Amino acid sequence: MQTFDNVSPFGRVYKFLYILLLSTLFVVWLNQRSLTLYWQQEFHQDSPWSVVRQPLWLEGGKILAAFYTSREAFSEALDDTPSATITPPVPPFTALLAAPAAVSQQPAAPALPAVRHDKDHITLTAHGKVFFAGDSMMQGIAPHIMLALNKRYGIQSINKSKQSTGLTLPGFFNWPRTISETLQSEPDIELLVVFLGPNDPWSMKPDGGGQYLKFKSPEWEQLYRSRIDSILQSAQQKHIPVVWIGPPNMRKKALSEGVAWLDTLYSSAVTGAGQYYLSANDILGYQGDTYSDYQEKEGRKLKLRSGDGIHFTPYAQKLIANRVLSMIVVEGAQQEKPDELQ
Repeated sequence: MQTFDNVSPFGRVYKFLYILLLSTLFVVWLNQRSLTLYWQQEFHQDSPWSVVRQPLWLEGGKILAAFYTSREAFSEALDDTPSATITPPVPPFTALLAAPAAVSQQPAAPALPAVRHDKDHITLTAHGKVFFAGDSMMQGIAPHIMLALNKRYGIQSINKSKQSTGLTLPGFFNWPRTISETLQSEPDIELLVVFLGPNDPWSMKPDGGGQYLKFKSPEWEQLYRSRIDSILQSAQQKHIPVVWIGPPNMRKKALSEGVAWLDTLYSSAVTGAGQYYLSANDILGYQGDTYSDYQEKEGRKLKLRSGDGIHFTPYAQKLIANRVLSMIVVEGAQQEKPDELQ
């Protein structure tokens, strides 16, 4: 006898949606840490699932973290490099502070020669390296400087600039730690160039978690300044000069006001530490809080900013790169003024 079942299509739909929901929950359960960081970066607030604190839920993030740790350890174990040729890694600066007894057992390292610099110029050696740190703005500027330094003087560079980064989300990318560890592991670095800011004018969480600190509040400013100071201190301990480029005005008023306030923090901290602060506004010819997509030069209108009103055009990137290059002198190299990037 044939049975007519007019609900079976709906049952299949419900079954599909049920499986889809479980699969989504499973993916979020395993990837909750990285998804939480992405949510904070994108929306500047806690993720919807951050209120769930049950141990079973939190285990998901631990499982994936343990998997990645095990995979890295397994990859290292497969490394066929003879152990006799392996150079022990230099421990990060934070580890040195945490274990002074262990450090005291090591032979004293020779003092690092300070790179010579004065009010206007930084003198590098031919074998030195330049380290670039920053966000997507730096990603556009750094390659111009790197190419010119290598072509003119044979100087190598380290570029770790990474888009969507700043000092407010160390869980996503920790610049103070990255800079400290890089300076420790790369003893040939003789100059640090930094460009940060456009990703930071938002509320942020304090170290250790808790309620978000409101942007521009005294607590927010204190924490942010401490992160700037941490970068400057890492360079100072290695006798490395720092060129810190302050962000320019933006097309959107709220963002522009935010980075302008951050700019005051950078300039005061950098100049207070005896380092080099460059204002992108001055380089681009912006006065006060004005913004323009173009620059007038010899009767021509030259485009400075991209369509989003934030990033630079290649022309503006080269303007800033030329300003940084004008500050660098290399020992033994002819000191005639080099041609500017065009």
